[in-house]
Amino acid sequence: MFSELLLDDPLFDAIEHLGFTEMTEVQQAAMPLALEGRDLIVNARTGSGKTLAYVIPMLQQILDNPQTVSQALILAPTRELCRQINKQCNLLAKFTEISSTVIIGGEDPRYQIKALQTFPDIIVATPGRLLEHVKREVIDLDAINILVIDEADRMLEMGFIDDVISIATQCSDECQTLLFSASFNQKKFQELTDAVLYEAETIIVDSSRDSSENIHQQKLLADDSEHKIKLCAHLIAAGDHTKTIIFANKKDTVNTIAAGLQSNGIDSVTIHSDFDQNMRNQLLRKFRLGETKVLVATDVASRGLDISDLDLIINFDVPKNGDDYLHRIGRTGRMHETGDAITLVNANEWNRMISIENYLGIESTEIKIDSLVARYTGPEHRKSSGKSYGVKHKKLKKVKKKAGKKAKNRLRDRKNIGKRRKPSEKKTEIET
Repeated sequence: MFSELLLDDPLFDAIEHLGFTEMTEVQQAAMPLALEGRDLIVNARTGSGKTLAYVIPMLQQILDNPQTVSQALILAPTRELCRQINKQCNLLAKFTEISSTVIIGGEDPRYQIKALQTFPDIIVATPGRLLEHVKREVIDLDAINILVIDEADRMLEMGFIDDVISIATQCSDECQTLLFSASFNQKKFQELTDAVLYEAETIIVDSSRDSSENIHQQKLLADDSEHKIKLCAHLIAAGDHTKTIIFANKKDTVNTIAAGLQSNGIDSVTIHSDFDQNMRNQLLRKFRLGETKVLVATDVASRGLDISDLDLIINFDVPKNGDDYLHRIGRTGRMHETGDAITLVNANEWNRMISIENYLGIESTEIKIDSLVARYTGPEHRKSSGKSYGVKHKKLKKVKKKAGKKAKNRLRDRKNIGKRRKPSEKKTEIET
């Protein structure tokens, strides 16, 4: 219960107003330690309630120690996630005077400069844009005493770690640092943890790999893209799902899927890297409000999207790796709700799908749609791992020709051309 925490009344009022009663597992584990000012490494899946796990302690510490300068900083990898975190900050600070602002790319920096000059209590930012303001001396970070690094695994994947370290080292020497990640590899994170954390407590709860019990994971065999589009159309039309996201690996595929669904009478919105922030916001708003039930996107949308009533994920393409698979399907089955995740698998994708399942320790159920059964029925011969046997052609080794001894081209030899060589005198050893 939130009532077990030592929080001021305005925070309790906001929590009650938002309808939160019971704490999630990650909140129970992280919030007491965060309130004590401890550095934390928290490994918890997307949708486990981790945002509240750091926002509530942050707000309480600001209430305990109000200042006239910005003192809390939240770093997130994407603009969408920054906006959602800031929304949560505002909702939870509803009955306080605590202020927050968003600093992200794609927006007019002049307005951001004005916002920073008002010294908001909390700054929610992407690393790149924040560093730009720091370098221009718009803001000084030495008063920041609470730093949250959210989606740290994504930060690593996107190449933001150097920026994050640069920002962290400019914060207060007494800064409390909280690192949250859906997956955590100690070796990969070593540089970051060594640079920004001090005697950190590690919390692993509701891990992405262990939290799929609320998600019905299935795979559906397919022949080609055209067949996959027909399968998507059937799954959407025949099911009673409220909202659906279809994930593809490439933006061109996203456009192809949307056109194919349209030809089947299914309206959808699309999101990929070609859209600017304003356009993304408009499209996401349309999807959130239920004006369309289908969103087709690349992995740009697989993180940081908090969408209610999302109960079907379709992987049009098998994701590149297990972590990407987790981030995709983690959009559904949130907060103890149930959801479906269906991956369409063709012959070229079978081995990658099996590798993901083995990596995560899962086995998705293979299903069929009677009217759209694929010609591809899976590999005829399988290894013990589940992968198909492939015909491997041995490479022919190139036989290197032995090089003959190179003749020495010595000056003395050139001088003696045509002349007979005098026999050398033999030396005789005399035994004594």
